[in-house]
Amino acid sequence: MTQVFRFDREARLQEILRAARMLGERPEVLAVVLFGSLARQGPRGATAMSDADILVLLADTPLPFEARLVDYRLPGVRGLEVFPYTWDEALALAREGLGPIRPALAEGLCFFERAGAWARFREGNKAFLGQGAKG
Repeated sequence: MTQVFRFDREARLQEILRAARMLGERPEVLAVVLFGSLARQGPRGATAMSDADILVLLADTPLPFEARLVDYRLPGVRGLEVFPYTWDEALALAREGLGPIRPALAEGLCFFERAGAWARFREGNKAFLGQGAKG
């Protein structure tokens, strides 16, 4: 039997927004940005089976990347892929065209931002907006 899943994009976005704000209570979190299919509307947008791609921009952290993958998951959000990078790591990835930074710059929806951090990051990386990632 085929099962059909009803997809409520707005409810999903609200779920992510609530969790992003909770994560933003941590002082090292500068921004939480949704990108990928869930951030897009229209025919290239999300389906009921889409995961949520989340960039967590950090001021700094002593944690190795593997530990961050668990530590910076959005609380209570299912179907999630989190990319927790420090400002310097994200800057290097944007310039090299690697990872999820360029897609986040091009199509990201900022769900939490501390003191204009995401706006400053985007402004400083305008040259990379809309350019695809290499990896």
